[in-house]
Amino acid sequence: MAVERTIICASPRPQGACAAATREAARLLAAAGEPAPRTLFLHELEVAPCIGCDRCKRLGRCFMRDSMDAVIAALDASDELFIASPVYFAGPPAGYKALLDRLQPYFWTFERGGARRPVRLLVSGAGGDPHGFDPLVVCTRSALAVAGFRLESVVPCIGTGAAGARAAVPRWLGRAASEEEGNPSDGR
Repeated sequence: MAVERTIICASPRPQGACAAATREAARLLAAAGEPAPRTLFLHELEVAPCIGCDRCKRLGRCFMRDSMDAVIAALDASDELFIASPVYFAGPPAGYKALLDRLQPYFWTFERGGARRPVRLLVSGAGGDPHGFDPLVVCTRSALAVAGFRLESVVPCIGTGAAGARAAVPRWLGRAASEEEGNPSDGR
């Protein structure tokens, strides 16, 4: 049975480093003869922010109907998840944070302790922030844990631009080991 993969480009920039990495990942998987991954570009989606109403506790899903429905369907069908995200002031960009917050229905419905599917995070940024990007990693790990995923690896592409992000795609896909690959908890 083929592995179902989803790639989420969490950048608001359609031509940025994360978008370049996402397109390169889809190309490499196709070149390897693997099934095409579901690819979601956050800049093409409309995801309203969570309003903290807790209606999802009663409904088992968010009451808002927007692109988050497609994101949830993709997550539910995925065996592996890949996320390419820029880092903004050590954390996620607003649109990606809204997506993560909208995973709140899983908080009420997910059975803790069950098997978790792998997620790999590629982090892109200009560099120079003395605070790193650990808040981005923590937000990703926490929100996706209740959706049934475990953060398996973090591939930092800080100060490398689109070319560096594209070059890191084999590591991101788990196709090549590298000493530069960060531990999911180190924020470097």
